[in-house]
Amino acid sequence: MKKLIFAFILAIAATTTASAQVVVNGVNINNLEQVSMIRMIAQERFLSSKVTIFIDYGQSVKGGSRRTMEVINPQDGERIRFNSVMHAVNYLIDNGWRYVEAMVLPSEGNASTTGGSTQYLFVRD
Repeated sequence: MKKLIFAFILAIAATTTASAQVVVNGVNINNLEQVSMIRMIAQERFLSSKVTIFIDYGQSVKGGSRRTMEVINPQDGERIRFNSVMHAVNYLIDNGWRYVEAMVLPSEGNASTTGGSTQYLFVRD
């Protein structure tokens, strides 16, 4: 019985610790003291109901590749595929970030062009 209770407590502790991680390109941004604000960029995926989420915390993006800005699952190292923008917003809130505001930016700076992105600002809670 004691082993069962210990295993249960250990599982809860591991889940609590794991939920306090937002990993971007191998970096847990929750552990970076100098990062107090982040920008989440949400783009709809072509022919899909899912969205691609990128996190900008001030990191270097080499060669303009946004793959270094994708949120990674710390358990398996794979990119997290969010079902919707609200899924990603709730993920950040659950991990200690507070929503500040959102901005809709058209692609290529043309207000009449569709396919832009929505950007959300979060601060450390």
